[in-house]
Amino acid sequence: MIMQSKQAGGSIIGVIIGLAIIGFGTYVGIQYIPQYVESSAVESILTGVAKSHKTKPLTSTQAVQSALDKQLDVNEMYDMKDSFSVMRDGDTYTITANYERDLNLVYTNRKMIYDKSITLK
Repeated sequence: MIMQSKQAGGSIIGVIIGLAIIGFGTYVGIQYIPQYVESSAVESILTGVAKSHKTKPLTSTQAVQSALDKQLDVNEMYDMKDSFSVMRDGDTYTITANYERDLNLVYTNRKMIYDKSITLK
């Protein structure tokens, strides 16, 4: 009597489908991760300026801009200097980071718009 054994394991088609899903996830991740890191760095810059203001109050637009430039240097984000603006309203300063990036997905390009601000009182 010949005993038949059942096949155990996945087929080559299953492996190919699994690799395709992993590849697509990796591709999308490669697109999103740098933008997430950049967004976190911008958040860190704004928080750093706020801490600097809390430690030693900044009393002029130039002082706020100098603190902002220092944080940009620390985070090595020199190319984003034009994305930040400082506005004064009495004794209140508002720092705004406004920029956009393109997210290149397989069949479409999507604009990611970032608009973050803090107010120093």
